[in-house]
Amino acid sequence: MFAGIGGFRSGLTRVGDFQCVGHCEIDKYAHASYTAIHDIKEGERYYPDARQIDPNELPDFDLLCGGFPCQAFSQAGKRQGFEDARGTLFFEIARVVKAKRPPFLLLENVPGLLSHDQGRTFTTILNALSDLGYHVEWTVLNSKHFGVPQSRKRVFLICYLDSRCAGKILPVFGTGGKALVQLVAGRQGNRVYDPDGVACTQTCSSGGMGGKTGFYLVGINRREGLTQPKDTATTLTTKAFRGINRNATQNAVLVEPLPIKEATKKGYKNALPGDSVNLGYAGSNTRRGRVGKDIAHTLDTGSSTQGVVQGGGRIRRLMPRECLRLQGFEESQIDKILAIQSDTQVYKQAGNSVTVNVIEAIGRNIRTTWEEVYGRN
Repeated sequence: MFAGIGGFRSGLTRVGDFQCVGHCEIDKYAHASYTAIHDIKEGERYYPDARQIDPNELPDFDLLCGGFPCQAFSQAGKRQGFEDARGTLFFEIARVVKAKRPPFLLLENVPGLLSHDQGRTFTTILNALSDLGYHVEWTVLNSKHFGVPQSRKRVFLICYLDSRCAGKILPVFGTGGKALVQLVAGRQGNRVYDPDGVACTQTCSSGGMGGKTGFYLVGINRREGLTQPKDTATTLTTKAFRGINRNATQNAVLVEPLPIKEATKKGYKNALPGDSVNLGYAGSNTRRGRVGKDIAHTLDTGSSTQGVVQGGGRIRRLMPRECLRLQGFEESQIDKILAIQSDTQVYKQAGNSVTVNVIEAIGRNIRTTWEEVYGRN
């Protein structure tokens, strides 16, 4: 349920021994990507709207997965919870579960769900699942510990009917991930990150303003600096993004290190690395900041050129292909999505997806537990 482009399905397919019997997704663009990258079998059930699911039409199944809409609980939103129509969609899961009673549920949401309304929202969810006869365990996992360079914390709930499953699926342990290194601080949309660390959390908003996917400093020889043009593998600013081939693995040009123009009330002047610069002047809304070592200029994300220049290097936003990679999708899947979707839709779909690698790790424990408890594949 709430399948998106099928992050749950991709992860469980990698595990093996799982067969999908149906899916539900209301967004027509996400569903198009879903059908493009997954092997839809004849007879597989599809519902565009969770509220239209008739449990009597469904075959019996063993596992229900659902990343129920998180906007109602996210700290980035208004956090209206069950007062938001999207928040109540959790009860569509409960409605289907009550009728079909699958042995396992795997649910996902933002960590803000745990603290929303001082914990009362999460208590309501736990009570609903308990009333349905399910034991519930939950944990917060970060994607950066599961083989993708993205810092993405999500809460996962594993629910089961048989008490013998207790403690067998969670916790799930990944590996140590690199840190998210912030080179230039500020509000979301102004921050610039070191590409040697993990990426910031992918959101479902368009990456057009850069801050939605993060800005990353590139083209710097971190040990020797910029001594020759060949050392500068710089990508383009977001203004010039429309001219980039989004399907390319690398998008870089070589440039000579140049002084950057900083904005002042009287116009523009050249700013050299290490200068104190004006971050953009617009009427009385003048924002100033002293740049760090070797950083020449920070450009506001709302301006026509955007980025941070360090010793002649430039920064760029993440490409649509990279966003899907950060969610663990395979190159063959990404090729199919990019062939039919606009950049805006790809950014949205990547941000809405679960991380495939995390689902794979949980799915392996579900399969092992199934074999131990139920004694069959």
